[in-house]
Amino acid sequence: MSTEDAVVSNAPPEIQAKAEAMGWIPPTRYKGDVERFIDADAYVERGETVLPIIKENNRRLQAELDAVKRQSAETTSLLRKNMEDAEERHAVEKQKAIEQTRQAVKEQLAAANEAGDHAGVAELTDQLVKLNVPEPAPVKKAEPAPFVADPALVEWKKTNDWFGTDKRKTALALGIAQELRESGETVTGADFYAKISAEMDATLGPKPTPTSKVEGARNGGMAGATGSVNGKSYASLPADARAACDLDAKRFVGESKRYKNVADWRARYVELYYQGDAA
Repeated sequence: MSTEDAVVSNAPPEIQAKAEAMGWIPPTRYKGDVERFIDADAYVERGETVLPIIKENNRRLQAELDAVKRQSAETTSLLRKNMEDAEERHAVEKQKAIEQTRQAVKEQLAAANEAGDHAGVAELTDQLVKLNVPEPAPVKKAEPAPFVADPALVEWKKTNDWFGTDKRKTALALGIAQELRESGETVTGADFYAKISAEMDATLGPKPTPTSKVEGARNGGMAGATGSVNGKSYASLPADARAACDLDAKRFVGESKRYKNVADWRARYVELYYQGDAA
C-alpha cells in the first residue's frame, strides 16, 4: 500500500478510542481495501443504532424458538399419552374379542357334536386348541392321585396364611413360582419360597391406604386401588381376562413404565374392560 493510498481517520481521538473499544481497527493496523475503510465516527454510529436492532431481533427469534420447543414438547407428550392409552385399550379389547370367539366356537362345537358332524367337531376342536382353550373331554376323568404337600410349603404357609384362600394373591404367587422356574431358578425348599415372598413384596408394594369419602366421590366411578369400577373388580373378570391382565402387566408395570405396581394396572384394566357396561 502506497503512502497516497494509506487510510486516515478524521474522527477526534476520543471517538477513535470509543470505536476501537467496540472493535474498530485504526488506520495504523488496517490492512484492507482503502475504499472499504469505515472511520471511527461512522463505526460508532452503526454500533449504537444497528446492533441494538440486531440484538432485539435475536431476542425475539429466541423467544419464538423457545415457544416452538415448548409446543413441540407438549405435542410429543400428548402423542405419547394417546399411544399408551391406545395400547392399553387394544390389549383389553383383544382379550374380549378372544373370549367372544371362544364362546362362539364352543357353541358351534356343541351343535356339531349334537348333529354328529365329526368333521366339524374335529375342525372346531382344532380352533379351540389354537385359541388356547382346553378341549371339552367327553371321557370320564381319572381320579386324581392323593396330594402330598411339600413340607417347606406347609412351613411357609404358616406365615403366609392367605395362600389358598386369597385367590388373587395365590394366583400371583403361583405365577411368580412359574416365572422363577422358567428363568432357570434351581433352588428348592425354604429358599425357593423365600424368593417367592421377595417377589411378592416387590410386586405388590405397600398396602394402599383407605381413601376418604370425599376422595371417593371425586374419583366417581373410576377404578381404585382394589380395581373396582361400578361394583365390579379384578375378581369379577373372567379367568382368561385375569390371566391376560397379569400377562400384560409385564408390558405396562415397572419403574420406568406407566404403572408402578400391579394393583394400579389391574384397576386400569378393570376400568377399560367394563367401560360402557351398565353399572
